[in-house]
Amino acid sequence: MKARLLLLALLAGWGCAHGGEADIATLASNSDQVIWEAGQKALEKHQYEAARQHFKRIIDGFPQSEYGPAARLALGDSYFQEGGTASHILAVAAYREFLTIYPSHPRSDYAQYQVGECYFKQRNSPDRDQTPTHNALEEYQRLLQLYPSSSFIEKARSRIKDCRQSLGRAEFLAGFFYQRTRQSCHAAIARYQAILNEYPDYDQLDEVLFRLGECLGLSGRAAEALPHLGRLIEEFPKSDRVDDARQLMADLSRVAPAPPPPSPSPSPGVPAATPTPPPAPQPPPS
Repeated sequence: MKARLLLLALLAGWGCAHGGEADIATLASNSDQVIWEAGQKALEKHQYEAARQHFKRIIDGFPQSEYGPAARLALGDSYFQEGGTASHILAVAAYREFLTIYPSHPRSDYAQYQVGECYFKQRNSPDRDQTPTHNALEEYQRLLQLYPSSSFIEKARSRIKDCRQSLGRAEFLAGFFYQRTRQSCHAAIARYQAILNEYPDYDQLDEVLFRLGECLGLSGRAAEALPHLGRLIEEFPKSDRVDDARQLMADLSRVAPAPPPPSPSPSPGVPAATPTPPPAPQPPPS
């Protein structure tokens, strides 16, 4: 008993310097309810480290407690609310541990949504590494798959849209960089086509189609550029790029190779001419 109190005293002292004071008597209590309520109060006061000490006390000291699942979620919440990359990483670990232990718990959908939120909070601008955005998108999509009746579905769909727009923008900026800075149309074309294939809901698809047409034209692939420019004009008639697309189409139409003429078809009722067989070889003179 003395050893346990000493350990709790050390933890409480550490907590004073890292997120609020943890009451020793409360931590030493034999009542999981008392410890839970103290942890909740600490969390409300943004005393994150003190709150975590109470939640961990329930997890470790009361394995059969009815507050066990809530304590694990609250542990993740304490890291999430504290913010910062390191805390978000720890929050992901706490939420995932909850999902592993309680996969069918009524609040499993919340834990899954929060995993996505942790990554979403870490996302970068479109001109930087998009790994957190990819991770967030994957977690939100997992929520839709595993918990189709969740109350977090609409929020997840909104986040998915935001993630897809960021990823589409990142692809476009990479393509434009290759096109204008590196003068590498081949690399730019790959990026622009990736947007058409993977992010067809990208908000600035008209700009993508125009830039793709430009690069294809500059690469001597005018015949491939024309359909993309035609699509821009047809699907985005109010786009600022419509006039530019029309002009580029006119320029490319003059250099695009003409399609081969179709094979003549026989007139109705007239059988197709049968090719004349070559003459049979003559026997050599005797």
